[in-house]
Amino acid sequence: MSERRVTLCWPNRIDEAALSGGSWSWGLPRDHLQTPVMAEVAESSDLLPSSTRFDITLPRFRTIAVAALCKHNLSVDARWRVRLFRDEDASEEMWDSGWLPAWPSIYASSELNWEDSNFWSGVPFEEDRQDFTPLAWAFADRPQVCRLVRFEIEDTNNADGVVRIGRCFVGDAWQPQYNAAYGIQYGHDIGTEFESAGNAEMTEYADVKAPKRTVTFSLDHLSEEEGVRRALALQRKQGLHGEVLYTEHKTPGPMAFSRTFMGRQVSVDPLTHPYYATYANTINLKEIL
Repeated sequence: MSERRVTLCWPNRIDEAALSGGSWSWGLPRDHLQTPVMAEVAESSDLLPSSTRFDITLPRFRTIAVAALCKHNLSVDARWRVRLFRDEDASEEMWDSGWLPAWPSIYASSELNWEDSNFWSGVPFEEDRQDFTPLAWAFADRPQVCRLVRFEIEDTNNADGVVRIGRCFVGDAWQPQYNAAYGIQYGHDIGTEFESAGNAEMTEYADVKAPKRTVTFSLDHLSEEEGVRRALALQRKQGLHGEVLYTEHKTPGPMAFSRTFMGRQVSVDPLTHPYYATYANTINLKEIL
């Protein structure tokens, strides 16, 4: 897989899997990781590493290329790790991400002052975490066919006293042979609503909503196989409700973090056949919060 290319990841194999391991709250159980509504979080009983780890056992061999933790409360000092195993007993390891920062570099150096303690790292301050949608992701060195995915989390100094995770993602990834055409559009869907008072000034009162990131791009140089077996399959399998992990960067960083999100299709466009042996499709995604 290329380091920098439009990448679409689906389906989320956690929905068909069996979860085990760790120690989790009775009211906010580990199984909430399988709930697509991210507000229904899974909460650990405490911060012991043995309590915050969990295994995802797949019902049969599946291709896994990427793993992610979505809408988590991990502190800026937290670390996480994901390992893929060929067998259910976790005796045959196929890939190990090693320990990764839960919060990668988010700020570019140009945004920071020389005196800022995070000038070199770009990692946010603890009090700045609420300004971002938490997402930690890791791509395997190559897609692996496996039966078990193990997540480990170390965050023993979390001020909340527990680890909370809104959703976990494990799935395959597709990078088209040719990147998206120029003209890709990034933006935000801001659902803020206004009410006007009945006074002469018609004073406006805002009902503020969280902005949701959007991306629209065109894949203008698809092969027939990519068009039929990938682009149309994405429409058929995920519809308008199914989640799609989107990124342009395999490795987290300031530019990557701003343009990587869990989203869904907001519309589906026909697969077109404009030239001989060439197919095209436009994809529209909106962030899930």
